[in-house]
Amino acid sequence: MPGEARGGRSGVPAAIEPMLASPDGGTLRDDPSYAYEFKWDGYRAIMRIAPSGETVLTSRNANDFTARFPELSGALGDALGGRAAVLDGEIVALDEHGRPDFGLLQNVGRHRRAIAYFAFDVLKLGRRNLLGAGFDERRDILAEIEPPDPRLVAITPSYRHADLAEQDLTPAGLLDVARKMMLEGLVVKARTSKYHPGRRSPEWLKHPLIQTTEVIVGGWRPGRGRRQGTIGALLLGAYDRETGDLRYLGDVGTGFTDAVLHDLRTQLAPLEQRTSPFAGEVPRDRARDAHWLSPETVGEVVYRRLTPGDGRLRHTAWRGLRPDRRPAEVLAPSW
Repeated sequence: MPGEARGGRSGVPAAIEPMLASPDGGTLRDDPSYAYEFKWDGYRAIMRIAPSGETVLTSRNANDFTARFPELSGALGDALGGRAAVLDGEIVALDEHGRPDFGLLQNVGRHRRAIAYFAFDVLKLGRRNLLGAGFDERRDILAEIEPPDPRLVAITPSYRHADLAEQDLTPAGLLDVARKMMLEGLVVKARTSKYHPGRRSPEWLKHPLIQTTEVIVGGWRPGRGRRQGTIGALLLGAYDRETGDLRYLGDVGTGFTDAVLHDLRTQLAPLEQRTSPFAGEVPRDRARDAHWLSPETVGEVVYRRLTPGDGRLRHTAWRGLRPDRRPAEVLAPSW
């Protein structure tokens, strides 16, 4: 079946590529044929569980996250009753208030944080392949799973119009809840939607509260003053949607801790090359003293606006690396 890969461990189901959401164009759907979920701030990952309980975590770009997050291994215990399963969800690091914090997730190797898996879909359970089942049916099946420790694996809420009405809420009201909880926004899903592995489907729509975009790190400029001897700014790019060229998008010089800068220097050092990876010319003041990199590293930035004409990101801040993304997936943002 398209979007699936062979399993590599005994009894562990084959990997399935995650289904992706499309931008909603800034309009939050208010329609009983949709369900509403919070947009979590972590690494998208498929959790595959063998009948024995052996657990494998696979990122969106097929990286094995299992060893990176050992606390999630076997976290479902006996909840599946000896059945194999494939879940879709997000690996998150929780702050002291129990909220996902992407910054904490970036530093998980340096300082161990409260890691959890937020499951929001079930793709296989026992002998049942659920890819062709509707969203409502999959969510009802998922709700029957009771993780032994919800601090490690949580079944996240999904709200239908009737659920919201019981709480005197509308979709817009749920968005306000997400804003107050400092979450990323909402994902709106057609209740009849089947699961389409690896596809960005209009049946799932994302409505973000903040402007973020994935970027490819194509170089860096040395720091000055307090940052002398380390990175001052990263030079960012993305692939042009029409030409496929790696386009320069701007730079980012804020949002870094000293620890992040140190880790970035270590990770980027082997990727240095003599020439710019960008197809077009980089502004002279940005190219001066630049250390160019092979375009293999994906990160994420917050930005305030995208300038018309040149499509440059303005007022950027670094959010972190995205080891769950492929460089080829990173396309220049559009208006």
